[in-house]
Amino acid sequence: MVNIVRWRIPKEKSNKQFEVWREMMDYQKSHPEKVYYTRSRFFTFTEKGSSEESWMFLDEYEHREDYDKWMKAVREDPELVKLMEAWFPKWAALIVPGSKKGEVWTEVEKLRVEPRKKA
Repeated sequence: MVNIVRWRIPKEKSNKQFEVWREMMDYQKSHPEKVYYTRSRFFTFTEKGSSEESWMFLDEYEHREDYDKWMKAVREDPELVKLMEAWFPKWAALIVPGSKKGEVWTEVEKLRVEPRKKA
């Protein structure tokens, strides 16, 4: 299962965007017991000539229950609630209004391919 969130920011806010997300990800790295995904990755894309930069993160979960636990934790764990209340306004201030979209995708496991990694 993958939680995908996409948004845009003005290109001139790119460094600030990175710093805001680094703050959140540094917290998650130092508190692995608080997160339930198996991997989180970020991607950016800028169309030629655009004044905006597109961002996306993908959080991968082994099971839907893990995603549900994370969603519950960010609403109920006092430490996470406090963190999110302080952090979300920083992120929201950078986002182009109306550009943020989140989707949760379920894997078709029968079509999964995991080639062996080369040494």
